[in-house]
Amino acid sequence: MSKVYLILSIHNHQPVGNFDHVIEDAYKKAYLPFLKMLALHPKLKLVLHYSGNLLVWLEKKHPEAIEMITALIRAGRIELLSGGFYEPVLCSLPEDDSVMQIKEMTAYIKDTFGYTPGGMWLAERVWEPHMPKCISKAGIEYLPLDDYHFKLAGVDDRGLLGYHVTEENGLMIKVFPGSEEMRYSIPFKDVDKVMSYLKEVSMTGGSPLLTLADDGEKFGVWPDTFSHCYKDGWLESFFSALDENSDWIETTTFNEYQERFYPVGRVYLPTASYREMGEWALPPDGALDYEYALNEMKGLFGGRAKSFLRGGTWRSFFAKYPESNHIHKRMLGISRKVHKAVKKFKIQDLKLKVQKSKKSSNSQLLTPNLLLHELWKGQCNDAYWHGIFGGLYLPHLRSSLYRHLLSAESMAEEVLKGQGSKGQRVKEFVEEGDLDCDGFRDICISKGDMTAFFTEDSGALIELSSKGKQVNVLDVLTRRPEAYHSRISETSQNDSGETKTIHDPERLGAKESGITDYLIYDNYRRASLLDHFFDYNIKLDELMRSEYDEKGDFIGSPYLLERINERQALGVRLSREGLASGNNVKIDKSALFKKSGIRVDYLIEGRHSGIFATEFNLSFLGSPYPSIHAGGKALFMKDKGAHGDVKNFYIKDKFLNVKLEFSFDEKVDVWHYPIETVSLSEGGAERLYQGTAFLFMKKIDFKNNKKLGFNVSFGEVK
Repeated sequence: MSKVYLILSIHNHQPVGNFDHVIEDAYKKAYLPFLKMLALHPKLKLVLHYSGNLLVWLEKKHPEAIEMITALIRAGRIELLSGGFYEPVLCSLPEDDSVMQIKEMTAYIKDTFGYTPGGMWLAERVWEPHMPKCISKAGIEYLPLDDYHFKLAGVDDRGLLGYHVTEENGLMIKVFPGSEEMRYSIPFKDVDKVMSYLKEVSMTGGSPLLTLADDGEKFGVWPDTFSHCYKDGWLESFFSALDENSDWIETTTFNEYQERFYPVGRVYLPTASYREMGEWALPPDGALDYEYALNEMKGLFGGRAKSFLRGGTWRSFFAKYPESNHIHKRMLGISRKVHKAVKKFKIQDLKLKVQKSKKSSNSQLLTPNLLLHELWKGQCNDAYWHGIFGGLYLPHLRSSLYRHLLSAESMAEEVLKGQGSKGQRVKEFVEEGDLDCDGFRDICISKGDMTAFFTEDSGALIELSSKGKQVNVLDVLTRRPEAYHSRISETSQNDSGETKTIHDPERLGAKESGITDYLIYDNYRRASLLDHFFDYNIKLDELMRSEYDEKGDFIGSPYLLERINERQALGVRLSREGLASGNNVKIDKSALFKKSGIRVDYLIEGRHSGIFATEFNLSFLGSPYPSIHAGGKALFMKDKGAHGDVKNFYIKDKFLNVKLEFSFDEKVDVWHYPIETVSLSEGGAERLYQGTAFLFMKKIDFKNNKKLGFNVSFGEVK
């Protein structure tokens, strides 16, 4: 029997913007007990990765963990991996940001632990064929992926028991296949079964290598795993079994193994992530078809069926979720501003101060490093996609991306405000074109405290951000179907009592009763400045449940989008000729920047008897608690309501110290209702408040042209 080599590569990460109590819980349930258990087994060697923001948190909150990791490194017990500092999906970034984030992480590890890593963790194992170039340029020699990547490239089972080399235009790195069998077994199957599989591999001869590359949170944070791993003793039993069988199992590290053994061969891997990611990236119907086809193929090919059937790619989330695509394309634009500002810093040796935070009146020196880190925090991967974890569906993670990106944009613009081409001082930044790469023309205007993003598609306002408050008040997620919605049940079925991986479909229970009542889907993207035509008898509950009859064809259709820049008026004009109840109607609307907000004016021409409504979808960090003050009533943001004859109303958020006020030229009815989605988390299906839809309703019976005007303004809470 030959010796089998085992690499246990454990990845620990918390999203930028996650709640402190959530990270603290993960520390107590997984990160700390795992380190303590490892310390009790001095024969074992492991590979650990902590994302940069988690290491910074540990250094601040739990320096004892840093000391424990340092001691393990000095004892030669662990290899520490580098990676993108804020755990970005590298292929979604400009190359400069990818290389710089990895180098920043490597430098941080060297400064903190006195250790220079040679390998890295690839966020979500999202791989594209060009990536060896930026990884090699960042000084990295090797990294783990999934065996799924290799199977897609035609590598046979024997070829998975080692590592391979790959390259891009001569820039080479080494790639290790992480075992899906091990990923699903540890820590969920009995230790004896795991050891039997290792024994089976050892019988293949040679010096076979098995790699586990998976999340550290599965050792205590995932449902039932804390009791399973520590109270019931699974992890202790597993580590003890490795100790007791060290005559034929040798735990090792990536660095040690690649120094001792030659590669199995050369490989060129296709675009891929771990197998489940490809399924999550598909549209709902496609994901259900994938699941059905995979089950059918298993009858023919067994476990090999997984390598014959491919899902989507990670970038498909930008097509599946326009909200993710918008954040991503805004990030790319802000990255260009930031790097232009950093270049100007270096040339002119600037000294500028910025406010420390939205809650502080203190200032700090603006440096290129501060500017870059704000940008990089806005590149953290979690809120750009959705699978088993909430990700994009979690408002506090999306708002965190906006917070850091808007902070970076504000600071970069402060640096770039120097003299324009004709000697004038730059006061605003305007971008025009298909900025979000969806086939429609856009205009993004950043002036003073505000940034507004307009699009031809539906004549909509996609973003209205306060850079000072670091919030996009239009950050609302659309209610759309997901493949798992068809499998949601009130209680988990067929519960065998065993600890299951979060990928197990038997886990798909609901976190509250009656949750299926909230499976409501929108017919359009939840943007703002949307134009509706309704019958007089429209009901609020019909709107809330998307069960109404839209009489116009303006939503979902393109408008003519023009920039207004005359007589110190900066803004856009949007116009379209369409139909309302079968009659010709033309809408001309403009949005102009004012000192503390925007001015919106409508001119509606044509024939229609009924109700015209303008829709705004608003969110304040995804909190349901800001108060709505309308028609003499005060309600929570999450409440639904209808208010007649309103000349003005406002929303007050004490946390942000923001007062957002709407004032109308003539009285309108204001209706509002919450937007709530049903999504998955580690613990099951849950209902999440995303924001509130506001409709400004006006009865119209055309005899003359109809005008409608209102102001939207930001203010402070008094």
